This record gives sequence, C-alpha cells and structure tokens, in this order.
Amino acid sequence: MRIAPFIGLRFLRSPRQSRSITVVTWVSAVGVMLGVTALIVTISVMNGFRENLFLAVNGTMAHARVTPVERLLKGPAGEELARRLEALPQVEATAPYFSRQAFLRAGESYRAVILRGIDPAREEMVAPLGHFLRGNPLLEQLQQEGTDPAGDGTASQPPPEGDTGELTGRVPLRELLAFPPPRGERAGIILGSALADALEVFPGDEVEVVSTVQRLTPIGPVPLIKRFKVGAVLVTGLGAVDEVMAYVPLTLAQRLHRAGDATGGVSLRVSDPYDIDTGSLLAALPPGPPEYRLTTWSEENRNIFQVMKLEKLGIFIVLTLIILVAFFNIIASLIMLVLEKRKAIAVLMSLGAPNSLVRRIFFMQGVWIGAVGTLGGLSLGLAACWALATFDLVPLPPGVFPLARHLPVRVEWSDLTLITGSSFLICLLVTLYPASAAARTNPVENLRGD
Repeated sequence: MRIAPFIGLRFLRSPRQSRSITVVTWVSAVGVMLGVTALIVTISVMNGFRENLFLAVNGTMAHARVTPVERLLKGPAGEELARRLEALPQVEATAPYFSRQAFLRAGESYRAVILRGIDPAREEMVAPLGHFLRGNPLLEQLQQEGTDPAGDGTASQPPPEGDTGELTGRVPLRELLAFPPPRGERAGIILGSALADALEVFPGDEVEVVSTVQRLTPIGPVPLIKRFKVGAVLVTGLGAVDEVMAYVPLTLAQRLHRAGDATGGVSLRVSDPYDIDTGSLLAALPPGPPEYRLTTWSEENRNIFQVMKLEKLGIFIVLTLIILVAFFNIIASLIMLVLEKRKAIAVLMSLGAPNSLVRRIFFMQGVWIGAVGTLGGLSLGLAACWALATFDLVPLPPGVFPLARHLPVRVEWSDLTLITGSSFLICLLVTLYPASAAARTNPVENLRGD
C-alpha cells in the first residue's frame, strides 16, 4: 500500500483524543450509506412503476395507429393499408378496429363508453389484452382441463393458492369475442374494471349497448340496441381504459353503427416500441385521398410518462440534497481531525514530507469514508430492492399494478452508476478543503515548545 492511503487509514483508525470525532466520522459514513440506499430503492421502485405502466399501455393499446383524417376506411382500402404496413420489416402485426361512442345499460344504470370493435384473432397479435382479463369462467375450465387456451402451445398457469381477484392469465379473445357466437349464446363483450363496477355487472351478466345511430320505425327514430354477455373484465390500472372502454366483435360494432365493412383504422405492433421508425411508416401509406394520421403509443400517453420522468428527477434531486447533510459531516469530521493531528502533520513535514503528500493523506481519508458509505449503500440498496420484489413487504391495492404480484422494482445499471458515481465524487470534492488546510499547516508553530 502506498504511503498516503496507509497513513490516511491509520489516522482514521487510530485512537482519538475526542471521541466525538470518531462518532461524527462514522455518522458521516452511515449517512452516505443510507442516502445511497434511499436513492437506489426509490429510483428502482419508480422504474418499476414506469415499466408496469408501459406494459399496461402496450398491453391494451397498439404501438401505433394509422387512421384516416376525415372518414372511415372502406373494406378494400383498409386491407390494402394493412398489407402495405405489414411489408415493413419493423411491423410485426396489424389489426383493424372500429371505435365509436355508445351507451351501456345494465338494469337502471347507464354509462357512456367508447365501444371498440376488434378482430379477436388479429388483435391478439397486436395488443395482448388477454393478459389483463379476469373473472372468465371459460379460462378457469380450460385450466382445470389442462388445455392450451391460447392455441400456441403455452398453457396458462392457474393463480397461486389463496390468490383472489388476480388476473386470469392469457385469455383467448377468439373465444370471448367469437362471432357468430355459439348456438344459444349471446355475443361477448369485454368491459373495463371500473366500468363494470359502475354498472354492477360481473362476467356472465348481460348488458345492452345503445348505439348513437338510429333507425326509422313507425313510431319514429329508435336507437339501435343489442344485448351482450359480459365475457371478462379488463384490469389495467389505467383510468382511460378501465373506466370507459368496451370491446366487442368488429362485425357487431360495424352493424351497430351501420358502417358496413368500414373500419376506423389499423393498429400496429412493431419490433421495438421504444424506437419506432415513423418515417418508413409514413412512406408506406398509400397516396390520398383519404389523408392518414399516424400516432404512436408514446404520443398518446406523452403526459403520463413526462410526469413520471419529472417526478424521478425531482426525487433524485431532493434525496441528493438530503445526502449533502452527510457530506457536510464529512467536512466537519476531517477539519476536527486536522486540528487534532496538527503535531503529527508537523512531524511529517519536518521529516521532509511535501505539502502534496499531506494533502493526499487527508484526501484519502475522504476516499475511504466515501468508499465505505457508497459501497455499503449500494449493497444495502440492492438487497432492499430484492426483498421488495420478492416478498409482500408493501401491500398493493388490487387492480393498481395488474401485472405485479409484489411491489414493482426495476434496477437499471445506468441509475446505479449515476447514484454511486455522484455520491463518491461528492465525497472526494468535500475533502478538498480539509486536505488543503492540512497541507498549509506550519510545522514550526505546531512543534514550538515540544
């Protein structure tokens, strides 16, 4: 070991005339450790929230949508648009949809909803709604029989014993929204969880969809009405989905609005939702009319993720300011140590030690304190993240994080590098003044009279 780190470590470990210096030194190291731990745990939990929100958004919404600006897409035009988009390397799947406002009635309860007609077989390839559905008797029966409801060789696993109200797993949309429905059965409808609660309906109950389109009868205009059977409830934790969305077979949505074979647009699933090449998508659109509009999932949910990004930055700044208290304790403890070791410093200087050596000795004390605090905080923070992600230490409200059984935690190495690097760098910076003060010690004055 070189002489500067060696002497610096001896100064930290040597008996002190004042025990308060030792206490302040250890309090400083523990303060740094707890601050780093708090930063790692908080940022990792926020990353888990963001990831869960991303999965919920992309589980119920397409990565991108192409819609006509003014009118609906006629059948051939919609298929031609889908073929053009599927030819692009980044596009993995497409699905048509039809979306209009409507009313739902169950008993004496009415609710305004967004009625979305989807092609179940194709929608499963674009937005995996099945991962967010619960309360489906069909799936429970298939699970008991040990069959593969998804039809892709991956049988759904039943929920753990004692788990109530959990998601039912991968529900086959082609069974829930089959059209035409089985003989003697009504067509299925999927409701958002908050919408189902407001209507006080459960899977297996029936609801009426009241269209905004009317038909002429001898007694006057009458809205188109059709009864549906609730097949499952959609739980995403997103108010914009759970409170207003209702999914029905595409053909029935078109009939309820007398749209023929027209669709409202095409939904897309791309290989990398974080890096969507909008230029190639726009270039693949057929020439107008009609004119088309391209919207991505990040544009539709920009405000939510911007708020989470600002919250993460704000929490990082606030917790870093709290850690600064520990850094000021480091300055205080090193200044007290310099005052206590004045004669030892004078002896070193009288033996020929240059000012730079004295400066490095006390600088290395800050390095030792920073290393112990930062590495201890890193270890404790990672252990806390593992415990939060593994055990039910924090109870989760039902339906808030539908894809998480425990508190969502996501540790990102970039955040760990930033937190530990910032902590250690600040520890080094706060030692500059005490180290410089030690290097300016006058050996003659401190050894006078000895």
